[in-house]
This record gives sequence, C-alpha cells and structure tokens, in this order.
Amino acid sequence: MALRFGLYGTGNLGLSIAAALYNAGEAFVGVSDTDPLAARRGADLLRCPVLPAPSLARDATALLFAVPDDRIASLYEELKDFINPESLLVHFSGALTSEVFRGPLRLSAHPAQTFPYPRLEKDAFKDVYFALEGPKQAVVFFRPLLERIGARTFVISREEKPLYHAMCVFASNLIVGLLEYAQDIGLSLGLSEEERRGSITRLALETVCNAAESGSLADALSGPLLRGDKDTIIKNLNSLEKLPAQKRLYRLLSRRLLDAARQRGVPEEKLKEIEELLL
Repeated sequence: MALRFGLYGTGNLGLSIAAALYNAGEAFVGVSDTDPLAARRGADLLRCPVLPAPSLARDATALLFAVPDDRIASLYEELKDFINPESLLVHFSGALTSEVFRGPLRLSAHPAQTFPYPRLEKDAFKDVYFALEGPKQAVVFFRPLLERIGARTFVISREEKPLYHAMCVFASNLIVGLLEYAQDIGLSLGLSEEERRGSITRLALETVCNAAESGSLADALSGPLLRGDKDTIIKNLNSLEKLPAQKRLYRLLSRRLLDAARQRGVPEEKLKEIEELLL
C-alpha cells in the first residue's frame, strides 16, 4: 500500500528524514510547522503544500512527528480526532515511548545520529541505527522504509527505552562533558582556546573514527594502558593532583579499559600492577 506522508516539524531532524524518504520515492501530501518560513522551506524541498495541522492529519496515512519531545504528546492530543485510526504514527524521540500515541500503528523510531543541520546529502542515513519501539505491526510497516534509505534497525521494548536513551547520552552528550574536562587540563597548562580545542577534538575524532572502523572498541585503545606503562600512568596521576575531578575520572575510565588492554595482549602481571594504582 502506498503511503501518503505528512510531516509535523520541519527542523533539522524532520527535514533530514523526510528528504531521505522523499528521495526514496515516498510521497508527501503536506507539512506543518509553527514557523511559517521553516514550513515553506520544507514544502519546497518535498514538493508539497503547507497545510494546517488538522488538514494534514486528515489527508495523510503516515504522520511523522518531528517536533520537540515536550510537544509530541500535546500535538497528538490536539489532532487525534482528525487522525484516521489506521494511520501510521511515528515519532523520533529517544526518551518517549510509542504510547504517547494510540492505535495499532504507533511507533518510536529513534536514530542514533545527531542533526546539527539538515542532512540532505545522498546516503545521509547509510548505516545509521534506528531503535524501534512499538507494536509489531507498526515495526513491520516502517522498518522496510528505513532500510530503503540505508538505515539499520533494532527493536527494543517500552521498558528498555529509558536505558537505551541513557546509552545514547553516554555516547553523545557525556563525550562533550569528557572533552570539557580535558579542556580544563589544557587551560591549566596555559594553552589558548584554539590550541585546546584543536588538539583535543582532533585526537578525540581520530579515536572515534578508529573505533568505528575497527572490529571492536578495544582496537581503538592506545596510550600507556596499551603499553602496560605503569610509570607513565603514575606520572599522569601525580600531575592531576590539583584537578581532583579529572583524577577520579582518569582512574574510573582507566579501570574500565583494563579488559580492553587485556584483549590486546598486555601481560596480566602488568595489568595487575596498574589496577592497584587505579583503586
């Protein structure tokens, strides 16, 4: 059955997903946004009209809710009387479940990707993972569309959604926090903002790229742990004496990496000595 898509929210995420579906041959009957300029931009991109929210709910058979998390439930409540009970309803929140909607074809489809700008390039969703949560019928309906735009998918339960979102926070937001801690060390060295940011982000980028391209996260490990270099680790810890938060993080994260070093072949006797330093 051919779907008639409607898009609520023409921000970075909404435009990215809608453009990928449109380029894969899906048809949009309209878009709706509280920002008229953004709505017009989305309509032009998708070759469809800007419609009032209730009209879009009546005309579309698949509604994409790409609005902020705190707006999804209230927007649905405003529109539920206009929505066909057999329409597919999809939101892209990492924290909310599909139960903000009602009906058999309700779905949460969260992409493990950031959208600092509309991603309109070809293959923008190639190998991007989507976590799908909702009734099996909705998953079966929407999963092939995501796979057609190059995405990968896995299914989680409603109960698992908060833990899944915490995983994403660790892999995204908290990396920024870790870089901020690294930047504080650079500040204590007297490095300029450009020098701090340039050296830290370049090193972090290379590490993440290595992790993405290698067979396992352990393959991206480098530095004194991989060498079993106890003396350098002692020097690192001593240098952080006046930065207690960084020192605690150094110990905590290094302990987590002992298994990775073990996988890479660091002798057990060296790892035991290092582990004692990190307690």
